[in-house]
Amino acid sequence: MRRATGLGVLLLALAGLAGCATREKTVKPSGEITAEQRQKILHRKVASLLEKKSYRRAIELMCGENQPGYPVAGLGREYVTAVNGLIATGEESLSRGECGAAGLSFRWALDAYPAEPSLREKVVRDPKQVRGMMDGCSNSLMEQGLLEYRRGSLESAIRKWKEIVAFDPGNKEAKKSIETATAQLRTLQNMEKSRQ
Repeated sequence: MRRATGLGVLLLALAGLAGCATREKTVKPSGEITAEQRQKILHRKVASLLEKKSYRRAIELMCGENQPGYPVAGLGREYVTAVNGLIATGEESLSRGECGAAGLSFRWALDAYPAEPSLREKVVRDPKQVRGMMDGCSNSLMEQGLLEYRRGSLESAIRKWKEIVAFDPGNKEAKKSIETATAQLRTLQNMEKSRQ
């Protein structure tokens, strides 16, 4: 009986050692993953974002620490898909008359336009075309704001012009229009208060 118990203990000890030996080969220090594993995780996250049409977030993820226009190696195809998705989203918004949303999509596409020539040629529109569509959005919103302004709807006009500044912050005409209409709106509000 003693011999059987000793043999059982010996077998259990050997099994334990075999398990430890196997674990030593596969276990890595906690938190340490390989570059290949990181790349696979990044690919999955980007694929999920592209599927959800979260193009801007996908671009941010693909650029990582790089500037926009320079995706992480191995993600060129996905990067082009995201830029093309932004352009398509802008065109869809434009077809619905949503110039502010379209302008934002075009701005993001321009900001993320790939730097590498082999990727640039795969984008559906060149930067001049995208800029032209964005300028068209600015012009349309400027006109809409002027119509509202002429009707005396200063708050609505200001909102339209602020939509321009959201995607074209250097637009001097929109900024000047906002300043002028805001000053007039304050004057009118002060006049109203003094009447009460």
